[in-house]
Amino acid sequence: MGGRIASVAAALCLLAGCSRPTAGELFLPAPRNSYDFPLTVEDSLAQYDFSFFTRVDFESKVSEPLRLDVAWVSPADSSVWRETVYMLAGSQDGTLQRYRTGVTFPRTGKWTLKVSMSPEIKGLRGLGLVWKENGWDTIN
Repeated sequence: MGGRIASVAAALCLLAGCSRPTAGELFLPAPRNSYDFPLTVEDSLAQYDFSFFTRVDFESKVSEPLRLDVAWVSPADSSVWRETVYMLAGSQDGTLQRYRTGVTFPRTGKWTLKVSMSPEIKGLRGLGLVWKENGWDTIN
């Protein structure tokens, strides 16, 4: 009897740990023509926060901000939303910069965030994306 209870308790712990991730990060090393970040959206009512991060080798001196040409591609490749943002990237320790907060998606599925960067910076290690899903609070 005691072994059965322990087995059920272990199974419940494993199931609780199998929930879908609500946050993540992905770093893509340089150089690239496009940094493509796949994002699986499972809740179109949730809001998402996004930040970019990068790192530049110590020898490099970066004085101008990086130009990031951003394109959001929908799951069916039927719509693309574009914008240009700028990011400071002059730190050997790395730079984390908020990109967007409270983003909602009109439909679920696999979205792709495509980013091209200019100018090319000597010593750039790559570009990363951090995201967090802010689900609805059901206690309201």
